[in-house]
Amino acid sequence: MQSVDDVEPAPAARVAPRFIAVLTLAYVGAFIAFVPLLSLLTPMQAEALAPADKIGLLSLVSLWGAVTASLTNLAAGWASDRTLGRFGRRRPWILCGLIGVLLAYGLIARASTPSGLLVGVMAFQFAFNLLFAPLHAIFADLVPHEQKGQVAAFIGVAAPMGAASGVLIAAPILADVPTRLMILGLLVAICILPLLVVWKERPVLARSRETTLAVTPSPRRGRNLDFGFVWASRFCFQISASVISAYMLFYLADHARYAEQFPGATVESGLARLIAFSTLLTLLAGFAGGLISDRFGRRKPFILLAAALLAGGLLIFAFYPQWPGPLLGYVFYGLGFGLYTTVDTALVAQILPSRRHTARDLGVMNLTNTLPAILAPVLALAALGPDRSDWPMLMIASAGIALLGGLAVTGVRRAR
Repeated sequence: MQSVDDVEPAPAARVAPRFIAVLTLAYVGAFIAFVPLLSLLTPMQAEALAPADKIGLLSLVSLWGAVTASLTNLAAGWASDRTLGRFGRRRPWILCGLIGVLLAYGLIARASTPSGLLVGVMAFQFAFNLLFAPLHAIFADLVPHEQKGQVAAFIGVAAPMGAASGVLIAAPILADVPTRLMILGLLVAICILPLLVVWKERPVLARSRETTLAVTPSPRRGRNLDFGFVWASRFCFQISASVISAYMLFYLADHARYAEQFPGATVESGLARLIAFSTLLTLLAGFAGGLISDRFGRRKPFILLAAALLAGGLLIFAFYPQWPGPLLGYVFYGLGFGLYTTVDTALVAQILPSRRHTARDLGVMNLTNTLPAILAPVLALAALGPDRSDWPMLMIASAGIALLGGLAVTGVRRAR
């Protein structure tokens, strides 16, 4: 016997432009929620609260935040798949998570000790993953395979838009962290609420447990192998991306000596401008990758190219810290990251093992986002050495890991 989980077809109806618009806006809100917080505001808080060991505190906060995110995303995905009621199985969790994110911002704004910052970030990761696990499942629930690249190209703008929001958050007119967090919370709510209002999720009032005869051997083993290869590929990519996200502020300050190269400019505003510059390239690469991969029905070659570009950017960071080295590094990184995130989103949704356990399986896949956030601080502390200064070693190691991520995807058999 073969369960309905194994034979239920992928969604067939094309999704409408209105739905794509509100889903894209919600993804943008999700990335705005965490990218400026973890890449700019949390490092700034760590430096203010522990100036003698800012990297140690940031690594501790990142590690425990990632542990919280991993466990919460798995639990929220599992619960979302099994939620019954007239409001659907995704929307109630997204709303609860949104409320929790806004409350967590308040905790972080009020943090006056290292332990307070740790508690605030863990609370944020708990709430954010209540929101993100069901939100991420909507894409796989409703978008047909032949439209996945196109829709992934649109929701792929979320990551660069989240990064670009750091330009606003780092603006000198916003002089303190509480004000910046208030603006951040307002932006997140504005972006996510339209999905909850416009999208009318079908009520889930009962769950079928029926089974049907299998006329061919179960493909689950092959599905699980493909899922494993994609998991390993994303895991490697995200380790490299986590290093960039968490430590570039300190790289620019301590290794690239940004303030010395540009007297009068702050390091955080310099990082924000670099991110903003790479955002356009990220958007262009993401749209091109999503649409062309749909056109040719191929995903793996684009992920291999993305690995090469991302690794190239990291090697530039390693060997050319003097300007315009960081700028060129962000060009390569932006192209690779944009191409990768869009095509990988489509690939993951295409090779999920089970249609009925979408959020659960995406929760397992989400470990490739959270576990690297745990390992990246370990990698950083080991590579930087006791004096926290060997930045070339950290960037070279991260580049090698990114290349391994590209090679891992070649093992996938159910997608080209």
